[in-house]
Amino acid sequence: RLGPRVLGGCPRANYNRPMRTVWILHNGQAGQLAYRRQVDQAAEALARRGVGVQVVRHSAIAPLRQAAREAVAAGADAVLVAGGDGSLGAIAGELAHSLVAFGALPAGTANVWAREVGLPRPAWLRPGALEQAALLLLDAPPRLIDLGRCNEQWFLVWAGVGLDAFVVTQYERQRQASRRVGGYLYNTVLTFVVARGWGAVELRVQAAGPAGAQVIQGRFLMATVCAIGLHGGGLLRLADDARLDDGVMDLWAVAGRGYADALAHTARLLLRAHQRHPGVFRLTGDRFDIYTSSPQVTHLDGEPQPVPTAGPQHLAVRVVPRCLRLLAPASAARKLSAQPWS
Repeated sequence: RLGPRVLGGCPRANYNRPMRTVWILHNGQAGQLAYRRQVDQAAEALARRGVGVQVVRHSAIAPLRQAAREAVAAGADAVLVAGGDGSLGAIAGELAHSLVAFGALPAGTANVWAREVGLPRPAWLRPGALEQAALLLLDAPPRLIDLGRCNEQWFLVWAGVGLDAFVVTQYERQRQASRRVGGYLYNTVLTFVVARGWGAVELRVQAAGPAGAQVIQGRFLMATVCAIGLHGGGLLRLADDARLDDGVMDLWAVAGRGYADALAHTARLLLRAHQRHPGVFRLTGDRFDIYTSSPQVTHLDGEPQPVPTAGPQHLAVRVVPRCLRLLAPASAARKLSAQPWS
């Protein structure tokens, strides 16, 4: 007997059937404390539409990852992740190559992924944003998108070394203060404060893919593999033409030696003049190898990773094409190459 047909690494099923069972996995440590009630309202809105909803809430990511595996085993139609970009990336990897669709309820601080795909994000004037997002996802056709693997760990949006990793490490130390003071604005100010303590890192970067092989080497402020065009908490637009399902990602490397260079590059990014600068490199491919001469801070989807105790580092990044069933609003179509299944 033949198994399910596989397209792009993901089994094909009846994608037009209405969703009957949805699991909502809420990271209670993400975003603002007030988001808990909004997540509950989103679950209630789905239930009123006849969907069986199971809400799992935890302050640690490991139990939520386990819940995602249980949702797959239970045959859920979808898992909606209520949290920030780090929560999304951790759970997306658990759903890769499965029939369970993935969607975001933007309940984090920056919610950059949600901004990129056009989901409504919570704000003072949008108290029903998560309920609206849940209903948009309920009616959305699933699309197959790519994921990344960095040293065998999944990521959805970014994998990086350097300044951005250093900054998110500082965010993590200030998490509780950020929640009390105001989240996004606090983290934006914190970025410019803590960045003064960063210099540069000696890197060798190799990229390979359909366009061939590329190598760069030198002192860089950061090097980050990006699945989307947004960076810097959503303030900075690296590219307009990044696609979620084309089998490649971009590695952006920014040369420099200190805070003054970082400020200058930030200004270029805000003015959309960065791609013409000789110190900004964009390498496109499906395989990236980043080598450092000493242990460095790294991050996956804005979550800091353990720093090796000694020796050089090697980040092996691979793009896994079309392995995740994404639920996203119609506005996300501009970020996709392929049409949804009919």
